[in-house]
Amino acid sequence: MNELSMLIKPASSLCNLRCKYCFYADVSENRDIASNGVMTEDTLDCLVQRISEELKDGGTANISFQGGEPTVAGLSFFQKFAEMLDVYPQITVNWSMQTNGTLLDEEFAQFLHDRKFLLGVSLDGYQSMHDKNRYDAQKRGAFYRVLKGIDLLKKYKVDFNILTVVTHDLSRHPKALFDFYKKHHFDYIQLIPCLPELNGDDRGLALLPQDYASFYKTFFDCWKKDMEKGGQMSVSLFENLAGMIQGIPPYQCGYIGKCVTQFVIESNGDVYPCDFYCLDENCLGNLKEYSFSQMKESQRAKDFIASGNCKKDPCNNCQFIPVCNGGCRRQNVCWLTDDQCAYQEVLNYILPQLSYILQR
Repeated sequence: MNELSMLIKPASSLCNLRCKYCFYADVSENRDIASNGVMTEDTLDCLVQRISEELKDGGTANISFQGGEPTVAGLSFFQKFAEMLDVYPQITVNWSMQTNGTLLDEEFAQFLHDRKFLLGVSLDGYQSMHDKNRYDAQKRGAFYRVLKGIDLLKKYKVDFNILTVVTHDLSRHPKALFDFYKKHHFDYIQLIPCLPELNGDDRGLALLPQDYASFYKTFFDCWKKDMEKGGQMSVSLFENLAGMIQGIPPYQCGYIGKCVTQFVIESNGDVYPCDFYCLDENCLGNLKEYSFSQMKESQRAKDFIASGNCKKDPCNNCQFIPVCNGGCRRQNVCWLTDDQCAYQEVLNYILPQLSYILQR
């Protein structure tokens, strides 16, 4: 069956928060036009037309939304999008969204339930750590507004997971973070390394190689101990590694050590090959001029893929190269240098224990 996946930024880089480490704010500030505003109905019409052309014989559209903050586009945008795709019964749609959760209300939550959305809610653990880096334009922390949004998702039975950006500071408190998840019964977790800016400035926030190994090893110990007591917390890194041990390809981009062409769609219809590199020089074209197939086969897409080798000296003769191939070229700065690989240390610690768990 045909399958088409895309990541849409319906509000471009617009956001109601001003998180210190926002990677997309950094990316957008390195473009000629930082924000394209909210997607117009004309661009949305074009997007739906391109999806229907690509899946004219039927198939699945995996549609994810991100920002900025996608909910800034307003509920009516998402309602309109869903209704437009209803016209094509041969297309199965899987909906998902990454959000800070602060703009959700009862009507929005009901819609998310009805359309079977999967949400990733950004929450950096307990209040003092979350509010240190995630706040609005008035410097007001967003912690309790996020929890209120999560309560709405629970009320309307919307599936969600927690997305936590692991900063330099947070990496020193893995047990406190794990305990916070357990206290709030958060069972689906994705840990995301905090990246330095594109110019290399870590701002004192980025996860450093010396932080990486100690954090993940301790967090894994907490997770394993909890599992032995009957816990059911799903952590994306551990799940991907467990699958790879069994010969199952990872379900998340960044674990395979090579780039593939994604379709990251800005609100004006511009398309990019990767969320981390939505820069002018990487634009594959605009939906109003080119189809998805044409952009995937473009020279710019091929050049981007060809430049994706991310191995460094520690990768030479590393026993884990078949597992990671150097990792994601944008994220591996958090664990891989010319002299050391903290991910190697993590894998050496985790993989034997995961193998034992899987064999039981």
